[in-house]
Amino acid sequence: MLVHTSEIPAENHEVLVLGSGLAGMSAALAARETGAAVTIIDKAPETSRGGNTRFSGGALRCPTADTRPEALVEELDQITKGRADRKLAQVLYGRAENDVQWLRDLGAPVASPSVERPDLRGGKMSYHVLGNGYGLVESLYPLLAQRGIACKFETKATEFLTDAGGRVVGVRAKARNGYVDLHARAVVLATGGFQANTEMRVRYLGREAGNLVVRGSRFNTGDGMNMAMALGAQSTGDWGGFHSAVMDARSLPVEAGETNINSFPYTIMVNRDGERFVDEGADFFDVTYVKYGKATLAQPGSVAYCLFDAEVAERELVYCLHREFAPLEASSIARLAKNLGLPADKLQATIDAYNAAVQPGEFNSEIRDGKCTRGIVPPKSNWALPLATPPFFAFPVTGGITFTLGGLKVDERMRVVDTESRAIPGLYAAGEMIGGIFYDNYPGGASLLRSLVFGRLAGSAAAALAKLS
Repeated sequence: MLVHTSEIPAENHEVLVLGSGLAGMSAALAARETGAAVTIIDKAPETSRGGNTRFSGGALRCPTADTRPEALVEELDQITKGRADRKLAQVLYGRAENDVQWLRDLGAPVASPSVERPDLRGGKMSYHVLGNGYGLVESLYPLLAQRGIACKFETKATEFLTDAGGRVVGVRAKARNGYVDLHARAVVLATGGFQANTEMRVRYLGREAGNLVVRGSRFNTGDGMNMAMALGAQSTGDWGGFHSAVMDARSLPVEAGETNINSFPYTIMVNRDGERFVDEGADFFDVTYVKYGKATLAQPGSVAYCLFDAEVAERELVYCLHREFAPLEASSIARLAKNLGLPADKLQATIDAYNAAVQPGEFNSEIRDGKCTRGIVPPKSNWALPLATPPFFAFPVTGGITFTLGGLKVDERMRVVDTESRAIPGLYAAGEMIGGIFYDNYPGGASLLRSLVFGRLAGSAAAALAKLS
């Protein structure tokens, strides 16, 4: 608890939201709809608004007529090997369809994956926001001012304010002109994970995590989590895990954004020794890209190469989402090996063995086509085409970090829970800082949905509390 200092100016608010990503904006808009006066603060400058959402792929893993909520709950249970908080999963997918419609009603350009993003076809990413994460942020941000929601950027929360009974009554924040106490009747935390904090990555994820390419916001450094845990909030989830991706190795080290090579299932992936190390076609990328991003990090130098030939190139199946990253090209496997610094004899042997193992069948990128290999390890279970038609191409790839999986424990009303499993009065959380949902692996598009659903829920609950106060 902070002792109030008379020299620090104070402001009074009803609902205070920390963070301007999808979770924060959803919370603020929902709280405003409930009738509360809302203020958002964010330590980033306004030009960096949107948090991690800004750098996301814009996909939403949502139930449809063909995929009911129960099926996605079961999928999450299988992917996390039974560790996901089932009650939260049921809330997430049970509310998803209504909340995606709410997002559409707000004017967000939600479309089918077949529009703009062919790499999303075939999986369970049911919807996609045109313009990806940037498009989502820019469609929602103007609504804040239109609806009377104040935004204070370059304003970093440093500690919670509490009353004598332990209720959260605001935050102390450092703004451009110094410290200010922002009193509120309810606070929603939506400040994201700690993926941009090198010290925390090394502490929780291991020494090798210090040099991970960070896909998202450089401002997601775990501040909100640390503030809440200092207050007594309970931590939960996979604190040693993170969302990874197969990314172009030429990406920026921080705020790399959408440099994914999501189309790796139509390639073969080799390491610096010229050897394959995963079943590239085990499934659509949306349920393998986290595993394979981590598998790439485990290779020598944390680098690998996605290889394909002219036949695949002509089908326009393989690309980096940032089209300025073009693949490397060579007229022969030997020349490609030289350009990549790989042992030419080993690479040729790997490709020869793979080509010989490719089975006949009809190739279809829209389904798990069963066109596979036989007699090699690892196999390729789908989309196996020979690598035989020059020229040959390669994308250098690594495994980046998108967000961390450990976080705060919340109940089904998004109230933050303390270490004695009691709700902390006045404090709610949403988005990537919530733990207990994802472990080890991750179904693509589920986190953006989590930010939407839990953000809206947290904002409504916080507004209801503020009106009672």
